[in-house]
Amino acid sequence: MVDDKTIAKIWAPRSVRETSELYANWADTYEDDVTAMAYATPDRIADALLLQNPDLTKPVLDFGCGTGLSGIALKKKGFFIIDGTDISPEMLVHAKEKSGPDGPLYRKLWLGEIGEVAAKPGDYGIIVATGVISLGAAQPELLQVLFDALAPSGLLAFSYNDPTLLDHRYLSVLNGLLADGSAIQVFRENGPHLSEKVTGSDVIVLRRT
Repeated sequence: MVDDKTIAKIWAPRSVRETSELYANWADTYEDDVTAMAYATPDRIADALLLQNPDLTKPVLDFGCGTGLSGIALKKKGFFIIDGTDISPEMLVHAKEKSGPDGPLYRKLWLGEIGEVAAKPGDYGIIVATGVISLGAAQPELLQVLFDALAPSGLLAFSYNDPTLLDHRYLSVLNGLLADGSAIQVFRENGPHLSEKVTGSDVIVLRRT
């Protein structure tokens, strides 16, 4: 079980090494901990994507998939082919263990590198980054990297938690995409993230023009 000291570190600036260590040490209890905190964002993102009437048979990239909670939410909503990547090998161990009646949760899983998608631009018409681009995790510029990897007319669904919304750097990247016309914001809604900690998040869906 994660302690209060670890919780306090989640949404604070830190080095890549510190982030890797945090999630490596948290991997075995992560799901139990965030479930106890009523982790709502994976289901909210999957619901937001469904509103855009996507082709559910097309592959989805679950970027920063962690232990697979985002993948589970997507599969429950009918997304059929899901690939996942994460920079934490400890988290990926748990993602690889997940399966259902139709086989493994993820079609493909791979260990990623910091700030890289490791997929050719256009391979995915839907990319999901649940709780990934945030203060204390990935840098704001990752939003541009993920957006550039989208297929034309593709959808990028992600979340900015409340502490991240207070950091102008993250909003600056988002506003830049919207201002230059390369992206259309088709969904944005604030709601619960980790409800028991009274922490919300904006779920945002962008369409590439």
